[in-house]
Amino acid sequence: EPGAVVLDDGSRLPAGAVVVGIGARPATAWLAGSGIELGTHGDVLADDRLHTSVPDVYAVGDCASFPSGRYGERLLVHHWDNALQGPRTVAANILGESDAVYDPVPYFWSEQFGRFVQYAGHHAAADRMVWRGDPTGPSWSVCWLRETRLVALLAVGRPRDLAQGRRLIEAGTRMNPEALSDPARPLKNATEAPL
Repeated sequence: EPGAVVLDDGSRLPAGAVVVGIGARPATAWLAGSGIELGTHGDVLADDRLHTSVPDVYAVGDCASFPSGRYGERLLVHHWDNALQGPRTVAANILGESDAVYDPVPYFWSEQFGRFVQYAGHHAAADRMVWRGDPTGPSWSVCWLRETRLVALLAVGRPRDLAQGRRLIEAGTRMNPEALSDPARPLKNATEAPL
């Protein structure tokens, strides 16, 4: 209702704006009885090479979850970038050219209210958050660190931060949090000095 959110129990919460995250669920019910193991969200449980529980069957894209060594948990990534990256690993494993492991830095983007919003990584296990810029302004970033390593980044109107950040996350680079907080400094120049 205007100015409020009405909950199922009839209580009202005052609100000037409401953000609704709809989400997605894989359409995998047709796999019931196939022997392919499904997760609690209907996801196809793949291993780190995208094999399913059935020999010679692989899964990629929105339907497949995979164990991430980088983040220490199983990830289910609902973005087309995941569907784009997975087939390379599957093809390499099918052809026997390598024992390719699938552990990408997750990536998402959207355009919201005229602003380009990008996210790379997974910040669930982060122990520190660092702002780059003023969040009330037109462009800013947020970086999440775990033991000074960059693990995730949200960039609003700062595509260079995202591009550099994604490479730094993939490399497991240790960052200098104070230098990282300076929005005028390129991310690639906010790393810790070598020991």
